[in-house]
Amino acid sequence: MVKSKENRYVFLSQYNQRANTEMYEVLSVLTDKARKRDSGSWFGSIHGTLNHLIITDINWLKRYRALNSDSKILKDPILDSPNLSWEHDLQENFDPLWMDRKKVDILICDWFSDYPESRYNDAFEYFDSRGTARQAVARDAFDFLFVHQTHHRGQVSQILDECGIKNNFADNVNFLEYRVG
Repeated sequence: MVKSKENRYVFLSQYNQRANTEMYEVLSVLTDKARKRDSGSWFGSIHGTLNHLIITDINWLKRYRALNSDSKILKDPILDSPNLSWEHDLQENFDPLWMDRKKVDILICDWFSDYPESRYNDAFEYFDSRGTARQAVARDAFDFLFVHQTHHRGQVSQILDECGIKNNFADNVNFLEYRVG
């Protein structure tokens, strides 16, 4: 397995995990009612956005099985949850959703620590959420995972800003300083 000293996807997965942890910590002080309040966002509420993010991450990890069908990481039972659906929330309550978020973030970190850089240009086939057959290059699909996460964390941050709730979980500068120390 060919790996460089600093793998950008390992770095991004660690940043992603930290940003998600910080976001959930900020959100943990809100009431369930506040997290589920209709915010006018695409997924209706903060809770809806969090569910969308985790379902999307799980679906991408499952799609990555086409890149390595023998991966023990991608055989984790959380990826085949019988409750996984676009029709309803993966978790109705915040604490179980946070636990699932932690598990999925660990899987993402483990996947990028394990997947060889020499295969980043491999093409693979997958099915999108509508069942349409698609093709992608591994590195592009990996980039999309992190861009998608960042986009929706930004939405959550904006909702919190509009409510006057202080948050700074997307501050990349803090993460860079954290890695130096």
